[in-house]
Amino acid sequence: MPNLGFSMQKKAVENGIAKDFPLILSSGRLVEYEGGGEETRSNPWLAELQQDMFIEISPADAADRGIKDGAWVWVLGPENGSKAKMKALVTERVGKGVAWMPFHFGGWFQGEDLRSRYPKGTDPFVLGEARIRSPATATIR
Repeated sequence: MPNLGFSMQKKAVENGIAKDFPLILSSGRLVEYEGGGEETRSNPWLAELQQDMFIEISPADAADRGIKDGAWVWVLGPENGSKAKMKALVTERVGKGVAWMPFHFGGWFQGEDLRSRYPKGTDPFVLGEARIRSPATATIR
């Protein structure tokens, strides 16, 4: 049986992707957001709990890149020129070489706010960049 994951990993190693995308990227759920977050981000009380899309980065990786806590950064993925703009959360909750982001945000695309595309009165209180959906490697600038 073909294993697409293995062939993609092999190709990434052969092409030296890790040199340009050295961080292992992971994503997960925030306790205050349900599912993809569309309903939760539309609730004014819950939306107050997390108002910006963010990526957690270790103090060492942040220092290597000149990134300060709370700064807006670009997260780049290795496929199709994927990029997402979000706030940096410098924290020791992730180790060196690892970054983490939630998956509950939407309404931006590659740094562009798409609020004007929502029908009048339907846009959520909180918009943010959706996470990078490419392989689990990234770089942050």
